[in-house]
Amino acid sequence: MNILLPRKLKLEENVANIWPEFGSNRKDLIKVHHVLNHTSGLHNALANITREDPLQLSDWDECLNHIALSVPETEPGQEQLYHHLSFGWLCGGIIEHASGKKFKEILEEAFIHPLQIEGELYIGIPPGKCVESRLATLTIDKDDLQKLLGVCSRLATRTLDKDDHEKLLRVISRFDIPSTIQPGDVSQAATTLPVIFNSLNVRRAIIPAANGHCSARALARYYAALADGGFRRAISKDGSIVGFGHSGLGGSTGFADMNNRFAIAVTVNKMSFGAVTGNIINFVCSELNIPVPEEFSIFSEMGPNAQICLGRLLNN
Repeated sequence: MNILLPRKLKLEENVANIWPEFGSNRKDLIKVHHVLNHTSGLHNALANITREDPLQLSDWDECLNHIALSVPETEPGQEQLYHHLSFGWLCGGIIEHASGKKFKEILEEAFIHPLQIEGELYIGIPPGKCVESRLATLTIDKDDLQKLLGVCSRLATRTLDKDDHEKLLRVISRFDIPSTIQPGDVSQAATTLPVIFNSLNVRRAIIPAANGHCSARALARYYAALADGGFRRAISKDGSIVGFGHSGLGGSTGFADMNNRFAIAVTVNKMSFGAVTGNIINFVCSELNIPVPEEFSIFSEMGPNAQICLGRLLNN
């Protein structure tokens, strides 16, 4: 973690030493590594904002202040819970205070310019029609997301046979759905997400966990640059580690195969369970004769009609 920083950050360093305001409300013992491995206890640090006024997420500094004043729900290192939204501000606050630079400056200097992806990756687009006119409109596959509402109950009641039950678990596990998100939240998201994230003020905001705007090429180059290390391991069907990557809630994904020095990204603007994405990943990997990450192999098992097969699993 020494990119563009005046000093090298240590994993064992207390975040409050870097970001003094962060040390309030029992957060003085949270270390850098607790933030990076999602054990800081701040997985719900922005929950009040998202419930009461989601548009406040477009205020970068206000969200940093909210994080600094938040109260952890668990002791540091006690429990690993996916910080699906707060993670971006936690890392951003640490890096800004350690470097003395603003988030966008660091993004451009550390990634955009070295990777030569100018005009292809933004977290907060600049004003002007030049970029706005090139952005895809976010939509949702409502049929797919409505099926998700029944997933939890079907898994709980085990109304599927063993093979279908295991396949469904593998599909759902791709998305890292936070434990705090309930079926009702998914239903609400289906109607609110497109409205919020298609709005111009949100697209111009810095929301590092949610509003990255990029081409598939830019995302693939980002993963390629990180091929020597990563944050979520990709495992083949035989259990061997082949790389790392991350699938977003909605079907977009990116990952790198470390052994084969290969990176790929698929970006979609129609949020779904990811059958289309999975088929693309399977096709490219099979053509190049490289291992398919286990989380995507489910779609190759379903064959070319993966979307239909997935619908059958969810509707049974």
